[in-house]
Amino acid sequence: MKAHNLTQRQFAEQLGISHHTVRGWIHYDRVPELSAAYAIAYAMGVSLEYLLGGKEKNITELRLKELELRKSAGRILKLMDKIQEELKRMRPLTEHWARKPKG
Repeated sequence: MKAHNLTQRQFAEQLGISHHTVRGWIHYDRVPELSAAYAIAYAMGVSLEYLLGGKEKNITELRLKELELRKSAGRILKLMDKIQEELKRMRPLTEHWARKPKG
């Protein structure tokens, strides 16, 4: 709330919940339900992991990392397919040389 310059009341209004609920989270160590925690993270522009004490603050950073990993995985899978195709083409050659009489 401080990072967004919101009072407890403004924060509660933004989430569509009671001011007393927010007050309970802050002053009485109450834990929000998962759906409320998700709404808080979304409203604040952070990941749920960060809200729960994780390392990644910005949800955009997490999404970018995920996209980059997916792209890398796609490139690796394409490369593996090319390698398998090349090995299939090479197999007849190796079988030919294995059958060729020595001498």
